[in-house]
Amino acid sequence: MIWMLDTVLFLCVFSASLCFVGWMDARGIREIRLYSDEFLMAQEKAVKCRVLPDPASRRLSDRLELALYYSGIRGRYPFVSVKFWVLFQCFAALWVWILASAGRGFGTAFLCACGVPACFAAVLSLMRTRRYKRTEEHLLEAINLAEGFSATEEDSVAILAHCGEYIRGPVGQVLRRIDSLRDQGLSSRMILERLKLELEHPKWQEFIHNLNVCSMYNCDFVYVLQSSRKSTQRYLTSAKEKQSVKRVAKVEMAIIIVLSVVILVTMTELMDVSLRWLLWGSLPGKACSVYMAGILVIFVWSLSGYR
Repeated sequence: MIWMLDTVLFLCVFSASLCFVGWMDARGIREIRLYSDEFLMAQEKAVKCRVLPDPASRRLSDRLELALYYSGIRGRYPFVSVKFWVLFQCFAALWVWILASAGRGFGTAFLCACGVPACFAAVLSLMRTRRYKRTEEHLLEAINLAEGFSATEEDSVAILAHCGEYIRGPVGQVLRRIDSLRDQGLSSRMILERLKLELEHPKWQEFIHNLNVCSMYNCDFVYVLQSSRKSTQRYLTSAKEKQSVKRVAKVEMAIIIVLSVVILVTMTELMDVSLRWLLWGSLPGKACSVYMAGILVIFVWSLSGYR
């Protein structure tokens, strides 16, 4: 009997997932015609290309599309679309619910199934943060190499193609795909526009934008690359200072938590009451518990950003 109910539930969840991802696909990223007055002025016809959603968009489909793209999953496994990702989560949550309901109650199984999307979101967040940091590590190296190759090359795309042979990480992976973009017949400006969207880092986008402007107006590559290098160095120095401040804040918060635990244990011994009553048995205890929990939530939220 239980397997019949599980089968019916599976069919219901599967139908609801198909309807949901169909709605997301209808409202999500589409093939559009992109007109750029700044970079495509010399193009006689509009360029048809696939663009990413607006980073400021609050739609679930747009945010999930950006997370899949900037985490590197779409680049490594192109078939992992938003529809595939949502269906995979639904299947995983359903099987977790079936396995948990066999040995535990309905409430525990439901909580386990609800925890599956949270685990998927945490994995995406970790991969996205790791890719962002690896981009930051190799960005200055790419700019320095480009500054060296600018003395022998006159095309910005050729400069970046040479840099891709010596750079590792996400930056090197992106630059090594330039030859495949050339084989598609794209112009230098369109290749730079594609490269600009490949990585999430703002200094990478600023670097490619400067190269594009320099190529369009026949400016001096050396001057533009020197400006990008100085700007990136200032950015990285500021980022290191912020990381040091975060490390100090983590150490101080750990010390505060340890001292709070020691104080609570001492008070329970002196007052001869349980820890549960001390934290939630009186109005002052409830107020202090809520206050400390709010501090911890704000602290974790402040340190969880990408930038």
